[in-house]
Amino acid sequence: MYEKDRAGEAVQSFAYERKEDSAVIWRCFSHDSAAEIPEQIDGYRVAEIAPYAFSAHMDESVLNKKLEQGEIHIFVPEAIAAFDGTWKPLCGSSLAEIVLPKTVKKVGRYCFYDCSNLRRITFSGELSDWGSGVFTRCHQIHELQVSVDPEGKSYLKDVLDELPEEVRVEYYCRDKNGREALARLIFPEFYEEGVENTPARILETHVHGSGISYRNCFQERKLDFAQYDMLFPYARAWERSEMATALAVGRLRFPVGLGDKAKKQYESYVIENSREIGTCFLDQRDLEGLRWLLEEQLPRCGGKEREKLLDDLTKYAAGLKYPEAAGYLMNCRRSKDRATRRRMEL
Repeated sequence: MYEKDRAGEAVQSFAYERKEDSAVIWRCFSHDSAAEIPEQIDGYRVAEIAPYAFSAHMDESVLNKKLEQGEIHIFVPEAIAAFDGTWKPLCGSSLAEIVLPKTVKKVGRYCFYDCSNLRRITFSGELSDWGSGVFTRCHQIHELQVSVDPEGKSYLKDVLDELPEEVRVEYYCRDKNGREALARLIFPEFYEEGVENTPARILETHVHGSGISYRNCFQERKLDFAQYDMLFPYARAWERSEMATALAVGRLRFPVGLGDKAKKQYESYVIENSREIGTCFLDQRDLEGLRWLLEEQLPRCGGKEREKLLDDLTKYAAGLKYPEAAGYLMNCRRSKDRATRRRMEL
């Protein structure tokens, strides 16, 4: 998505303000739809994103005045020969993805106001100050990538509270052995509805969907995996099957903080829905996911059920014209047949 220079770095320019020993980003200029904020600009640590920095509703006269007075500077990477008028601000509906470095501590108010096509945000646990209305009129954000701080904390809950839509999260943290680990999580959608209670003459707020409960699985800015996993029965009951499937598969394939009881409930769900999960992996051309399903999750299935599943998935892969998966599934069937013959000979 990024326009790259020959060194493989994103080609973009920034308007920034110097504040003591750090820099505040006011605008990003790029021909692309993604912004990757650097950790340093002209030797200054990038610590803050200004209000309305990626919004098309910024008062440009303020920015231009500061430029004229020398309060704001233009950073132009060496990869760019010159900064000219063709470099337009990356803001509003033009912005699709934003990557914030660990050095950024603060995001100003209404920073992404009306960024209607913003889909993915990457940030770290070092971020400690989100301004008001940051995601106002941003309804397409469905992917987050967050790395927790050394204490295991992050502002993920604060971000999720402003995003009622379904959000998928790549959550980088430490496992019980202190090693960096990845958990793939889903926070379902929720919405609020105002219902009039006429006898009491009050307006009651009713919340729908399991998403609000999932967003409350945090203790002192730390994600509580046990509480998160306890909510799966509610997700199965209230959410569409595709979402529940993705949630179960994500927890089993990336089992950070996964307890034995929670693991069994997810495994039971995967076995019950193995055909739907297998076809989903085939549709996504995810051969590694298919191998995970057949080699790690389904050995517990009975012989006839597994054989029927392999037959169905092989035919489905052939229909998709996916030869790699069809060949793998046929090898699985042959391996099963050889194992059956050996048992009969014994």
